[in-house]
Amino acid sequence: MGFNRHGITTDRTKQLCRYIKSVQYEEIPPAVIERAKMLILQTVGAGLCSTQLQQVKDAMAIAKELSPGGEGTATLWGDGSKVSWEAAAFAGGVMGDALDWEDCSVSGHPSAGVVPTAIVAAEVLKKSGKELLTAVVVGFEVYQRVALAGRSNIVGHNIFGCLAVLMKLLDLPEEKMNQAFGIGTACAIIPANVHEATMSDSLNYLYGFRNENTVTMVKNALLGIENMEDAFDDPAAYLLHMSYQDPSWLTRELGETYLMMNMILVKHWPANVFVQTYAELAARLVTKYRFQPGDVAEIIIRPSVAFRHWYTDTGFASITQAQFSIPYVTACTMYHPEPGAVWYQPETMKDPKILALMHKVKADGFIQQKGRQVIKDLIGGMHPEKFMIVRMQDGAEYEESLFTHPGHPSYMLTREDFQERFRLETREVLRPEQAEGAIRCICRLEDCGDASVLPAFLH
Repeated sequence: MGFNRHGITTDRTKQLCRYIKSVQYEEIPPAVIERAKMLILQTVGAGLCSTQLQQVKDAMAIAKELSPGGEGTATLWGDGSKVSWEAAAFAGGVMGDALDWEDCSVSGHPSAGVVPTAIVAAEVLKKSGKELLTAVVVGFEVYQRVALAGRSNIVGHNIFGCLAVLMKLLDLPEEKMNQAFGIGTACAIIPANVHEATMSDSLNYLYGFRNENTVTMVKNALLGIENMEDAFDDPAAYLLHMSYQDPSWLTRELGETYLMMNMILVKHWPANVFVQTYAELAARLVTKYRFQPGDVAEIIIRPSVAFRHWYTDTGFASITQAQFSIPYVTACTMYHPEPGAVWYQPETMKDPKILALMHKVKADGFIQQKGRQVIKDLIGGMHPEKFMIVRMQDGAEYEESLFTHPGHPSYMLTREDFQERFRLETREVLRPEQAEGAIRCICRLEDCGDASVLPAFLH
């Protein structure tokens, strides 16, 4: 270890490294292993579905351009081409978040980083299914604690989940892990979420950048970068720059309490986390009562979310803006109750029928909280019951209510639910036998001696 002029009085970085190094598959509770499998299944399915979007096709083209000659060691999902480790990680990150269908926590979307990084690395390194699952669990647990310790950009937290995955699969010495964390903190993003103001689809690419960058970071640590240790303990290295700091989260109940079990909400619909329950209500109403969306006179939501309740007269120019609009997703769900990439194709986002129905969606009151607190309340089960009332032109009226959607930690999807969602997500991308093969492989990963067989089902 090297020189540091600051007085280091804690060892939280070392404790994180020791945890990553020491945790074994056999020590992880079966319920946590099952949740890891289902998060893999959901993220892979959502990623494959996203390959029908132009921006993901562009990302795949970039991945190929980064790997001339097609002689890489990693498989490009949805395509089958061989690309470099870094290029596959980049594409996987973009795919993971493009449809906003993976997961959500109080701190962002860990699955878009942890899951693609783990699958790609396991393929490149020829790791077993047990090693892959262990790395996924480690990635989620480290991600969540770093994210809760200091508020950064939601994509910035993914650096640490991805690094933990790579450290575990590469079996780095603890000293090298410490250096890798130091590189990660030096490359972390400032606490700003520009996409919230601009509704830019660049957010999805940012997940790809983080996944790609961490492969390079960990390789640099492996080759001997020094004097970057104790970054979570040095008073000037990381937490100083966060808008919120609680360093005790870094090691709180580490290895004892699995935060991925109660702080990660799975998306049941391809939309922003605040839109999920409204999409669920819209789908239930149109499926249960079988009305024609064109015959709707008015849709009342009680309450809505103020910073997600917006309209457009000309249609949406970005996928992000549409994903974040409760009126749009409500209307789109009624016309397309089986979700997929069709929700965010340019022609759908400007469909006159959907836009007309969207303008009939009215809010009767709003949930007023903003920022991270509203997500904490949502995941903590402290949001109010939500009602959706559909009034038809002939005077008929239909109503449904929910506190939250399936996929909430207190209302988690079953294995069968996850499998059905995967089939729905991949129906336009994989042949049925491929989808079933992927489901079997993921659900039985512990029996897989070489997890590099999984990508063979993903194109």
